[in-house]
Amino acid sequence: MEKKQITRRKFLSTSAAAGVALAAPGLIQAQTRSTAPIKVGVNLPTSGVFAQVGQNAIVGMKMYMESIKGKAAGRPVELIIEDETVQVNVGVAKARKLLENDKVHALLGGVATPVIYATAPLVIKERTPYIITVGGGSEITRPAKRNKYTVRTSYNIWAQAYPFAKWVAQNKTKKAYIFCPDYAAGKEYAEAFRAGFTEAGGTITGESYAPLASPDFLPFVLKVAETKPEAVFGFWAASAAVRYLKAADQVGLNRTARLLLSGFACDYDSLPETGNASIGALSMHAWNLDLPNPENKAFVQSYTTQFKKPPSYLQLFGWDALRAVVAAAERVKGDVEDKEKFAAAFRGLTFASPRGRMSIDETTGDVVQDLYIRETVAGGRELPKMNVIATLPKAVDPFANKA
Repeated sequence: MEKKQITRRKFLSTSAAAGVALAAPGLIQAQTRSTAPIKVGVNLPTSGVFAQVGQNAIVGMKMYMESIKGKAAGRPVELIIEDETVQVNVGVAKARKLLENDKVHALLGGVATPVIYATAPLVIKERTPYIITVGGGSEITRPAKRNKYTVRTSYNIWAQAYPFAKWVAQNKTKKAYIFCPDYAAGKEYAEAFRAGFTEAGGTITGESYAPLASPDFLPFVLKVAETKPEAVFGFWAASAAVRYLKAADQVGLNRTARLLLSGFACDYDSLPETGNASIGALSMHAWNLDLPNPENKAFVQSYTTQFKKPPSYLQLFGWDALRAVVAAAERVKGDVEDKEKFAAAFRGLTFASPRGRMSIDETTGDVVQDLYIRETVAGGRELPKMNVIATLPKAVDPFANKA
């Protein structure tokens, strides 16, 4: 049998080919990684009492997607949407599906405080950035529940209600009644307002709560009105805010007492239904329709052109949450598969938002932003509008490091 000779050139050529073959899987993986979509899970309520909240926040995300042409750091961005429903068991199951089955690179969501708290252990286990998009429960960014994978771009209850209460006591009235929904966020808003108001020398004259899903708040509001309060503080949002303001208008509470509200109750989505019921009310918010910064003008114009009506804070919250994901992805040059590096990239982010300059605190992961105190005034032939009467700069949780 003839013995075949392998020349040095042939050996090198064969070895090089083998090297390419051996390297190919890694090379293909690298190429796939650089061009595969950045998968963003969205877990927000699109049905139930807070359906309006989730649906409108998702509109804001889609608007931002259009503004970046669906790409971040040279990679396409894919939204995978689930319905949180604000029920803990459902919200957690949907979050688990997004994290474990869909393998999302980042999770946006969180409206109901209990769902947020219950989702946190899942993101820690999967080492996936969790961007709280709408909810404001303070504990998630305080030491007891704080974790390196969770950040917030929405608001913090204590960063809103506490300084607002102090401002009201110092500038408007020393007596206030608290009427809030009977669930975690409502109780936390009441606690924060009470703390700030009494610290500034105010007195809480009474306190009561109503089930969030009550179809009619009239019986509860009648009992509040019977106490003849000077002012009434309440955290209300979405359809619950509509029911509350309609009941307050029906019994005249909004005319005999100063209504003190979260900005969610005086919102451009609910104004068509509440009409003049909130005129004279004071509210605190992270945004207002007529803020003069260029980002807000462009945001409002874009939404109004497309939908023929003004936007609300919900579209803004969706916009900014996705913007944070894109900014973090660009920080790591698209390498979102490096979970630790990607999660760390959210800390210290600062950018110009339609709400003004905002940032994510390096230590707490919480949003830092201005707080606008607004008064609802008549709009002539138009719907009422909110005028900013004071700005509290860089409002943050006063007890962010409370153990």
